[in-house]
Amino acid sequence: MAKGFSITATNRTRADILARLEPYWKMEAGNAVLVPVLVAYFSGGQLSWISLVPLTATVLMLVIGTLYWRAKVRQLKGQPQNWAALLRALRWAQLPMQGLTLAGCGTALAGWVGSDLALGTPDRVAATVCAALAALEYVNYYHRQLQHFDNAADFRRMLTGQGFRASWMARDLAAVRKAR
Repeated sequence: MAKGFSITATNRTRADILARLEPYWKMEAGNAVLVPVLVAYFSGGQLSWISLVPLTATVLMLVIGTLYWRAKVRQLKGQPQNWAALLRALRWAQLPMQGLTLAGCGTALAGWVGSDLALGTPDRVAATVCAALAALEYVNYYHRQLQHFDNAADFRRMLTGQGFRASWMARDLAAVRKAR
């Protein structure tokens, strides 16, 4: 198995896992481009700093997801890369991303509380949606796997009340911390 390989599955082959994971980095990359376009479109271009802060947090979390899943797929394929350097960078980015995500949530709230801060309801809605997306992506990557709809075993685990397990990236980052 590839160095740093953190999947514990009994009846899955590497090909099965790759088939499941390969689309993730492509979806995240596509969403990093698509989300700002959709936010601008649905807000009628009425975006202020109230929505741009959480939008930035969302896009950066999607970029982190893109980098992580692309590297994970390359790792599983045994392709050369600097896995340890990427994990160090992702670990370094955690605190700034947490701060930016919280700032995005704060600006979204400020847009609703301070009526003169936002450009209108579309700006407030965009800020709120982006703040929620950024927070969900942050938790999904740095803490707990929130996505359970794409894998039957994960979905059953959620339905049986076994809780949310640590995300793949959180487990990989924990392994890096232990190795130090």
